[in-house]
Amino acid sequence: MANLEPKLRPTTLLAVALGGMLGAAARVFLPWPTLPIQPVAELDPVSTAIVNVLGAALLGLVAGYTAHRPWPEPLQKGVTTGFLGSFTTMSALAVVVVGFTLGQGMVHSATLGFTVVSLIITVFLIVVFLWLTTVITIGAKHLGSRLAVSRS
Repeated sequence: MANLEPKLRPTTLLAVALGGMLGAAARVFLPWPTLPIQPVAELDPVSTAIVNVLGAALLGLVAGYTAHRPWPEPLQKGVTTGFLGSFTTMSALAVVVVGFTLGQGMVHSATLGFTVVSLIITVFLIVVFLWLTTVITIGAKHLGSRLAVSRS
């Protein structure tokens, strides 16, 4: 449940910052391309989707588990908001999609028709992807709850 009256706690802030640093480093140094510096033809949108689905599953698992067995606030927010928040991001997927839409590395002369069709397909795929990650997160949350209850 969201904290309705957030209080600035230095240990929680430090934990979120450390988690964010580690999550971003994990994303950058994984063995697949994640940086927009490379030509888009070398970027693999599947790897970006895998990272986001994995992060959604882990977030659901942690949320379900901690609903029954609470963690200290710095640990919970450091893992969820910090690490998983910076590890998973739709912005990395957006970089890949924009590159494909603009035709970088695939089509050198993007026409208006190609751009419009690409945009429509992209929006549809983003909706499908958001639905998929939501289903996975909910399923993982239920699994985390079961794991926490079974250990009681």
